[in-house]
Amino acid sequence: MLSDKGLKDIHALIASCDELINGRYIFAENIIEKILYNISQSEEVYALISECMQNFNFEREFNRAKIKLPTKDGYFVMPESKAIILPLVFCILVDIRDKKINFHEFVKNYFTSEDINEFENFAQTVIVPFKNALIYCFDLDKEISNEHIREEKQLNDTQVQHVDEAEQTEQPTEPKVEPADDDFDPRLQTFMSGVHLVCSQMRQELASDPKVKQDLKNDVDYLLNILMECTDKLDIKNVSAYIVAIDYIARPIKSLRFLAQELRQKLIEFYE
Repeated sequence: MLSDKGLKDIHALIASCDELINGRYIFAENIIEKILYNISQSEEVYALISECMQNFNFEREFNRAKIKLPTKDGYFVMPESKAIILPLVFCILVDIRDKKINFHEFVKNYFTSEDINEFENFAQTVIVPFKNALIYCFDLDKEISNEHIREEKQLNDTQVQHVDEAEQTEQPTEPKVEPADDDFDPRLQTFMSGVHLVCSQMRQELASDPKVKQDLKNDVDYLLNILMECTDKLDIKNVSAYIVAIDYIARPIKSLRFLAQELRQKLIEFYE
């Protein structure tokens, strides 16, 4: 449980993110320095990002997020995993501060939009998911308005159109309806696809983690494999059961902790 100081430090960080999101381009680099300062002042956030950095490759994730099209403006697609969003945005902000990334060129090359200005698009695409990941990881959604989450969902709808142009896949936000055991239920299909994707990420992280004993690796991988087979069959009953089992067995594994939490959250949101 967060101490009063820990909670205060995280709220200060979120407030500085809001300052950038609602601010102006001319002040952006100063506010970025403020965000990085607030990260350094929060032991909990610093520890969280440090943990996420253990199996993180910045160059690979940064290049994967930058999409260039031959005849159109480039754009930036944030990953879905919060365990990648946190270190990715942190490294981007550090490189902007240290002038390793030319902020003006970066915004111009990847955040041009017909609907909003380049800086506003940068803030909505990069900073809003970072802030929402902090809210999620520290379970602050009950204290902070759900408007923050709605901002990210609206952003995802816009990103889906861009990703389709580059022949990539991204799940659009679906309207909330009651779950049904119908093979053609679009919400069920979206849920199963999301679970399958997280399972694939967990298997990759597990395979590359040398700290996990082989017996435990085999057990978790076995459960993940079965869960993925159940998603292919749209078997909601067994998918629910295996998510609970995987959440229990994978939570103590540091490299899987946030992905396991993400898997459980998908199940919770599906039944809400």
